[in-house]
Amino acid sequence: MIWLIWFVAILAAFGVLVWYVVAAPGSQVLGATLVCGPPDSGKIALTFDDGPGEATPLVLDMLQEAGIRATFFLCGENVERYPEYARRIAQEGHEIGNHTYSHPRLLGRTPGKIAWEIERAQRIIAHHTGRQPALFRPPYGLRWFGLFPILARNRMTAVMWSVNSFDWKLPVEKIVRRVLRGVRPGTIVLFHDGVPPRQSGDRKATVAALGEILRKLGGRYRFVKVSEMRSATASESAE
Repeated sequence: MIWLIWFVAILAAFGVLVWYVVAAPGSQVLGATLVCGPPDSGKIALTFDDGPGEATPLVLDMLQEAGIRATFFLCGENVERYPEYARRIAQEGHEIGNHTYSHPRLLGRTPGKIAWEIERAQRIIAHHTGRQPALFRPPYGLRWFGLFPILARNRMTAVMWSVNSFDWKLPVEKIVRRVLRGVRPGTIVLFHDGVPPRQSGDRKATVAALGEILRKLGGRYRFVKVSEMRSATASESAE
């Protein structure tokens, strides 16, 4: 019986270790990853994943009205579907990052498959926007062995987040509360303006919550693009 308890404990500990290495936002084990900016900067960065999508124009309208530049991590397949939205993101001065072509989980993928996803998205994004992304965010926040040499080859920096809005599953009031509670100088906030390719859903809650968040944070912080954040490590808290 004791050996079984030890076995379960070791298995659980191994699971926690693997999760930290590949999924914890602040993990630097597999490679250097930008998690947040300096805490004395007075800056925060808003980031949007999985787009472009049907909510993207509404998000862009709000950012334009507030005079804010954000960072959009685009899926190549969605860029092919909504090229006009991708072009608008670029034309309005926002930063564009790579979020793979089809939004797969990278766990267990071969380096060849990871490279295909990243480099195909690079070509498509560059073709439609004229921008060659220098930032990469892994789908679901999952990094894997072989990823970082591919990023280095393409001169890209991995970016995670320090506040996750969970806007893809929470109601508006909880999204707002979560973001306002977590934001502090140097925060990188994760939102979603699109839906992963071949998945269903909408981003109505994101749009509604974003308006409230911008009203409450306006004047308290300077909103910047991710590239304007200085590199930080896991020593900064991440949630």
